[in-house]
Amino acid sequence: MSSQAADTPPPAVPEDNLPAAGVKVPGVKAPGSEAAGTAEPAEAADPAGAAEPARAGRRGRGLWMAALFIIAALAIVGGAIGAVGALTHGFRKPVTIKYRESAVFKLRAGDCVSTPHEAEVFATFTLPDLAWPGRPAGRAEASSGCASRLTRYLNPQLATSLTLSYVFPDLVAWRAGTRTVVCEVRATSGQLTGSVRG
Repeated sequence: MSSQAADTPPPAVPEDNLPAAGVKVPGVKAPGSEAAGTAEPAEAADPAGAAEPARAGRRGRGLWMAALFIIAALAIVGGAIGAVGALTHGFRKPVTIKYRESAVFKLRAGDCVSTPHEAEVFATFTLPDLAWPGRPAGRAEASSGCASRLTRYLNPQLATSLTLSYVFPDLVAWRAGTRTVVCEVRATSGQLTGSVRG
């Protein structure tokens, strides 16, 4: 065949000889359609396939949002714990206070309270090991206990120039275990010059 025959268009087909709809005839163009044999049928819409990338994108954003929410919640909780720790304890260890019994509770009958001879211890006794009596009741117990012990210790000739005093444990000393009452005599004026023991 010559090259001219290849370039010539196919012979025209009268309209009444056109193929029925859906039949493809090579080289024949149906009215209102693409060239026969080149058009491909349209694919049916695939709702599941088209929605899959959209769902995957939403799922990815949802996971990121959940992760950010968890991180933010942990940061808030950690900050709250740190703030409470700083407010309640600070950055220092708690202070422990140890009670050290006063030296006056170690004095015994005949001891001088201070130099010069300000007062003399004439008796000591222990309060009952019950609950702390409180200041008024503690004073009353100390006063009556010391008064009953004074006459056994004192030189009767010095009774008029002396006054009775006592030391009893306060609540802090009581909680630390101190129950001792210390009974003392003092001069009504000036200081003692010697022992008042009878």
